[in-house]
Amino acid sequence: MPLFEYPELAFTQVTLLVVSGIWLMRRNDEVPLLISSFLFYVASYRYWAVTHGINHWVNLTWLGLSSVTREAALEALACIVFGQICLLSTYMWNQKRILPILNSTDVNPNFLQWLRPKVIFFSLLCLPIVVITRSQVFIQLSTGNSLAFQISSYLYLFPLALVGIATIVLNLWKFNSFNSLINKIFAILIIFCIFVLTFSSTGRFQFMGWITAAGIILSSSYKPKTRMVIIGAFLVVAISLFALAGAMRNPNLPDNRLNQIAWERASSAEDANMLDGFVLLQNVYPQRLDFQLGMEHLEILMRPIPRAWWPEKPVGGYMNKLGLTIHGGKGTLGISPSLFGSFYAEGGIVGIFILSLLYGVILAKIVRYTTKLQPFAAILVRAILCASLLPLLRGGDLPGIYAWIGMAFWPCFLLLWIKRADFRLKSFASISMY
Repeated sequence: MPLFEYPELAFTQVTLLVVSGIWLMRRNDEVPLLISSFLFYVASYRYWAVTHGINHWVNLTWLGLSSVTREAALEALACIVFGQICLLSTYMWNQKRILPILNSTDVNPNFLQWLRPKVIFFSLLCLPIVVITRSQVFIQLSTGNSLAFQISSYLYLFPLALVGIATIVLNLWKFNSFNSLINKIFAILIIFCIFVLTFSSTGRFQFMGWITAAGIILSSSYKPKTRMVIIGAFLVVAISLFALAGAMRNPNLPDNRLNQIAWERASSAEDANMLDGFVLLQNVYPQRLDFQLGMEHLEILMRPIPRAWWPEKPVGGYMNKLGLTIHGGKGTLGISPSLFGSFYAEGGIVGIFILSLLYGVILAKIVRYTTKLQPFAAILVRAILCASLLPLLRGGDLPGIYAWIGMAFWPCFLLLWIKRADFRLKSFASISMY
């Protein structure tokens, strides 16, 4: 018999959601609310949707994995809630600062004048390069090359730079850098092209990334109550369009049914199957694979090494480690187990406990660091952090997730590094507190 039943676990997640909302109201810090909202949707809500017949558990028995049962899902839900408590409590204990309401006029106009033309030029240069690289990947796939083992990840992941480009453009817009008609036309054109290139069934997390960053940036100058509404609206739109892009996977689906299918996917948590992934992972560790004991995180340093230089480089994800492939060995399949599933693979319940505390401390230090930066850099870092939390909380192949973050936001990281001296906070005079 499980130690905790579903009502207790769901109540705990709802309580954490409420506490996170209060935290935003009192400290203007959106990180706990974003974490709690995501985990509630993929854990408690997912369990409720399946057990009430709205959806069904993921079935990978044809790959030799055990089926997902209600009892196993309840055990996985308890592990996620335990990790969430450890993560949030550690974060809140270490991040007690009230984040300032950023003043969008508090920025050096010379810096904006320096940055704006470079961003416009770089964006217009990258857009056609993204189209070319995608076509090259498609050509290699059509000739039978494996996306997982034969196609360069740098080539495949380069289009993720659109997320970072969109983040910088939106930040410039928020700080009134596009002050002429021609500049505004360029900015709108760039964002429109990024929307078109990222809104697809294969680029959904790209789309979610920069939409989340947009919500954080555009709400940054408002009071917490208004910020909560704006961020919530952006997340609802993002989830809706994410589900719509998922529905577009079926090319035979009539256009007049797309909206209905998208609504069904969103309301039934069709794409939020991380609870299922956690159960599948628990059936693998430690029965079929030994706990990673930190190797999952160590592989983050090994992942940038091209496989052409190191053909025997260890593969990521337990599916690859077990040799479970699809399409004649040309592709791999995996169900994300949430971040706490990745922690479980490192060391079971002990791994969840230790790594949740560690991640809580790191996230708190990043947010506290933003209070030492000029407003432009502060909101840029927080937008990057919140956008990165979505794939990170989704979990799975952690080295691949960190590679996603690096390839998505390298334009932002480059800017932060080049202007690191100018971004240090020198005066608090024009930062508004509430």
